[in-house]
This record gives sequence, C-alpha cells and structure tokens, in this order.
Amino acid sequence: MSDHAGPARPGRRWTRGELVIVVAGVLLAADLVTLPWHHYRLDVQDLGLDLPSFNLERTGVQSPQAAFGIIAVGIALGMAVHVVLAKFVPAVPRLEQVHLVAGAVVLGLVLAKLLADREFLGTGAWVGTALAFTVAYGGFALSQESDAPT
Repeated sequence: MSDHAGPARPGRRWTRGELVIVVAGVLLAADLVTLPWHHYRLDVQDLGLDLPSFNLERTGVQSPQAAFGIIAVGIALGMAVHVVLAKFVPAVPRLEQVHLVAGAVVLGLVLAKLLADREFLGTGAWVGTALAFTVAYGGFALSQESDAPT
C-alpha cells in the first residue's frame, strides 16, 4: 500500500499552503460580499444647502465591475472547499497545480476590479487586495508542496 492513499490521509497535518488557501479564501469571499469597496459621499451641508447627505457604499460584488468580484468569490471559495475535501476525502485528488493557476486568476480578478475604478475606494478594496495576494501565495505554496509526503 502506498503512502499517498488510504485512511491515514485525513489524519495528516495541514500544510502551509492548505491553511493559507482555506483561511484567505474564506476571508476574501467575506470581504468581497460584506465590506465596502467603494464609498461615495457628498455632504451638501458643506455647500450651505439644507439637504440630506448622499452616502453610498458598494461591496466587491456590486458595480463597478461586479462580475470580477462575483467570479473571484466563486473561485476563492471553490479553492477552499476543494482543499478541505482533498484533506478529508481520499478519493479527491489534491490538484496542486490547479490551485497555482486559480490563485493567480483570483489575484488578477481582484486587481482588475480595483483598477477598473480607482476612485472612492473603501477599506474592503485594500483588505481584499491583500487577501487576494495571500490566496495567490497559498496556491503557489501548495504547488511547491506537491513533492511532500501526504
């Protein structure tokens, strides 16, 4: 019986790449869905008018370029789910090189969304960009672990 299959697989320790992908992938998805990526605000009282202020916050899955955010959420969560399944279900292959490419795609999508409209950026844009770099690093780290014993 080889070391790469069998019931001992779920008991192995989490690798750095696996942990980074799962944690950063879930956090990136949460960032894109909940935190404000664009914050538009107009305080008309500063202009001497007695009108209500205008305040609009857009998340990473809303316009502008909503498709970039939505696809990034899907890929990041897909990466995290796949790593967990590969860890606990012996029949699921690890696919390290797929994660390398998927991490780069997530980073590209988030950067494209960020660069599509660079005005009025909120905290979610900056946190999301850092998390996208982390997801890409996790994919790279996992691809380097392919020769490690499982």
